[in-house]
Amino acid sequence: MNYVKDGIKTFTLLIISTLLAYLYFISTGHTTNIATLYVLYVFLVARFTSGYIWCIVASIGGMLGVNYLFTYPYFAFNFTLSGYPLTFLGMVTIAIITSTLTAHTKEQARIKALREACLSKLNDINKELLILDSTEQIISLILNYILTSANISCAFYKEDPITGTLPEFLLTKPEDESIFTSSYEQAVAHLAYVSQKPMGMEDNNPDSNCFYFPIISHNHVWGLLALLSKDNPFFVKENFNFLTLTVTQMALALERQNLSDEHHKLALESEKEKMRANLLRAVSHDLRTPLTSIIGASSAYIENTMKLSNEEKLDLITHIHEDSNWLLHMVENLLSVTRIVKETAKVIKSPEVLEEVISEAVNRVKKRCPEGIVHVTIPNEMIIVPMDATLIEQVIINLVENAIKHSHTQKPILVNAHIHNDFVTIDVIDEGIGIPKNKLATIFDGYTLDSNESSDTTKGIGIGLSICKTIISAHSGMITAKNLEKGAMFSFSLPLEMTE
Repeated sequence: MNYVKDGIKTFTLLIISTLLAYLYFISTGHTTNIATLYVLYVFLVARFTSGYIWCIVASIGGMLGVNYLFTYPYFAFNFTLSGYPLTFLGMVTIAIITSTLTAHTKEQARIKALREACLSKLNDINKELLILDSTEQIISLILNYILTSANISCAFYKEDPITGTLPEFLLTKPEDESIFTSSYEQAVAHLAYVSQKPMGMEDNNPDSNCFYFPIISHNHVWGLLALLSKDNPFFVKENFNFLTLTVTQMALALERQNLSDEHHKLALESEKEKMRANLLRAVSHDLRTPLTSIIGASSAYIENTMKLSNEEKLDLITHIHEDSNWLLHMVENLLSVTRIVKETAKVIKSPEVLEEVISEAVNRVKKRCPEGIVHVTIPNEMIIVPMDATLIEQVIINLVENAIKHSHTQKPILVNAHIHNDFVTIDVIDEGIGIPKNKLATIFDGYTLDSNESSDTTKGIGIGLSICKTIISAHSGMITAKNLEKGAMFSFSLPLEMTE
């Protein structure tokens, strides 16, 4: 197609040059500068066509035009003129030199433009890779880019293809998938993966329909990129070099994401270990305290049955009953933790009506703490929240009981629910003595004994609040505590949309 265009350009310029030469001839009456016009014609052909052929054709055409139209006898060829061969050789030499220089300049300009375009594309890809936060997103970005820029089917293997794991496909035609999954292509892909060398080009496995490019960084194979390369014009030297740079960026991005995932995993493990340590510390205190009291009261009752008055006996039994209920509460909290999936610290959530969950939790608190007064405020519209209802009820129970027992006030406890952005927030507010400043920063980390407190005589609140944090974190929410002008406020937020 380019030859046809270049031919049209050559003969069009020949006609224009001939017309200009003829106009010059009839206006001046002499042919002194006619040859110069045809030399200019050769320069223009070199400028607007590719290669050397059309320049040589132009030089021959120019010489024939001068000989036939502007050399006596006119409208007849005369090759016996003195100096004609030298003139012809000169024009051909000028044509070759001019076309060579022009072609070289145009090729350099084309390569420069291609390099600038490639650098711009690589920069754009790199910017997008930097904001991605998962391996799947990185793979999808590169495959989409190859599909849109080269219009070829591609696939990505995360593991050795011989394992039988299907790659992620991005196809121009559905039938291309069968090419990637053929036994021969699987064997070539496996060879590329284990050898860590590209496979499928003419110098290795020329019978392959695909080109396989291992994604390697620091001698580690992060995957294998497969491209349907047969009869595809994309696989020229310049594009191949660009593809190499793109794959290098992909390898670095996958390595960076792997390091980020490992760091996140280690951070989660560290957080889980911290939560276990806090839980054990809280359990060791909060369970020992009521057990010590129960043992002491029951021993006093047994050893002094005949000496104790009915009032004293009732008082000891009352203490045993209260501490037994406290132990039951602790066991319920521990059972709540076991509902959370151990390895992922996640819970199984289902849509629940928030009003019903809060109502059930408050009713259970009133049975346990009949002396407490609780006022609830929720929006008029129905709020559906994805949650494990039993666990969230336990959080509300823990916070409200904590406010009733540790705020040291007879005023009502307020439970307020409201929506902000994509979260629902539940506030538990009291008008009591507030939270000691030295405990505010670590109040959800488990019980920490003060130097002036006895470990066997104080019922801490650590385990309840620590479990609250565990449950809310497993729901992808947040829990906070702060002092108000009078009293304290515990708040936790849950996402309104289902999360992983």
